[in-house]
Amino acid sequence: MRGSQGDALETSWTIQEKAAQRGFDWSDISGVFAKVREEIGEIERALASGDSDSAKQELGDLLFATVNLARFLDADPEAELHRANARFTNRFDLLDEELYRVGRIMETCTLEELDEVWERVKERLRGARASES
Repeated sequence: MRGSQGDALETSWTIQEKAAQRGFDWSDISGVFAKVREEIGEIERALASGDSDSAKQELGDLLFATVNLARFLDADPEAELHRANARFTNRFDLLDEELYRVGRIMETCTLEELDEVWERVKERLRGARASES
């Protein structure tokens, strides 16, 4: 990872746990959702004003807030990110395979065409998971 300085997800979790133990915490998950939305808005405003440095700083705040969301969900953010990476990679490979099957290559498709196939792949995977249950 570029500029990695240790396990930032774990450090973020630890910082937030310590703050929570001292009473500095949301009373419920709705406050966390509001904070995540707030940070996204701050990134959008920074980008709209052309301030990419502030947008990057706000991205850090968004990542920190999403670790807090993971904490409220009692989810390991590192494990969930690995799972999301695997889901994306699987879907991306299936997207590529689907395009190949119909004689297309990704680089010649519009984003709209790619998104349409992407949604079909996701739906197919949902159907496969449902039939396994």
